Amino acid sequence: MAATGPIDHVVVLVQENHTTDNYFRSMAAFGANVTTGWPVSPNPPKSDQPHDRKAYYRWLTKKSTGAHVQFDTVADLPFYAWLAASGAFVENHCAGYGTNSTPNHLLIVGGQTPTLRNPPRGQADPVWDLPSVPGLAADHGVSWKAYTGTSGYPVEFYQQLKGSPNIVRSAQIIADAQAGALPALSMVWHDSPYDEHPPADVGKGEDTVWQVVDAIVKAGLWDSTVFLLTWDDWGGFDDHVATPNVEITPDGVQLAYGPRVPLLMFGGRVKPGIDHRWSWHPSIPKTVIDLLKLPKLGVPRVDGDHGLADLVDLSPSAKLNPPPPAHGTAITQPAPPKPAPTPTPVPPPPVAKPAPVGPILLRGGGTLPPPNDVPLTVH
Repeated sequence: MAATGPIDHVVVLVQENHTTDNYFRSMAAFGANVTTGWPVSPNPPKSDQPHDRKAYYRWLTKKSTGAHVQFDTVADLPFYAWLAASGAFVENHCAGYGTNSTPNHLLIVGGQTPTLRNPPRGQADPVWDLPSVPGLAADHGVSWKAYTGTSGYPVEFYQQLKGSPNIVRSAQIIADAQAGALPALSMVWHDSPYDEHPPADVGKGEDTVWQVVDAIVKAGLWDSTVFLLTWDDWGGFDDHVATPNVEITPDGVQLAYGPRVPLLMFGGRVKPGIDHRWSWHPSIPKTVIDLLKLPKLGVPRVDGDHGLADLVDLSPSAKLNPPPPAHGTAITQPAPPKPAPTPTPVPPPPVAKPAPVGPILLRGGGTLPPPNDVPLTVH
């Protein structure tokens, strides 16, 4: 792919199963709307608590708080603490849907999901002919790779992408950066324990992400790359912010937005600071599309989203950010302002009334029924 302007590379990194309050209490000192004072989570976490659609409904209806704990960010996740304080911290980013992993990964890849659960173990994985951002890139001559764990999850669910030679193992992104072969679009997932999925030691996942970022910085690409680092779903961890009801399932239960999950944007041209708007996983493919100057995906949930490309300064006179600490070096955290700014109240809901979740749009014009494979008993 030829250079398109100041941003030649977008790297989307997807980790697992943590909320904004659970991971980033360090950002309270900078004025972010995160809680403090909850019990400190051990690292590794004690267990992988329930976080599927039914567990979410219990949390939504206050029958459960989920895991009401938070990490000591600076002690357990110092690189993430540095990135959050130095880059753009999107404090009201949300899991696309209130459920577990697979639906939210699909919303990051292409803004739609035919399912509200993980595919059953021991059965062949489903394959759907869904539009996707990697497929859109391929259709328009923009280079891409999906750097995944051993199974190719989640991009092997896409008929257009399944079996592609552009689906490689996650460590390959380091070799590609070192060889000057980083594609325009990189989407990165890791196998356990490097995905931070409980009960993994979260420091192992953070260190793996740090190695990826470091390789891209050392390749001289910091100023021409935008990184988006997020977590797929809430993982059963509590968060104090009630998210807007934007989409509902046929049983009338909130589907979107899901609970808040962290989203960090960083790179030489990313405007630092706390961003307060509502954002959700379909905002990520929209941001990729805008930054790489791709056409519309054909998925209204993505194409109609505001995206986050305005957090990138494309002007010739942009003041460029310094790169992060080199991998393995001591990290000096940015000093928070004194006194700490007052958190900004959550913005009003983006819609006045939630809409029923719509049918799934396929490539070529067909549709699938709206996702409704986890019915809930609602009283």
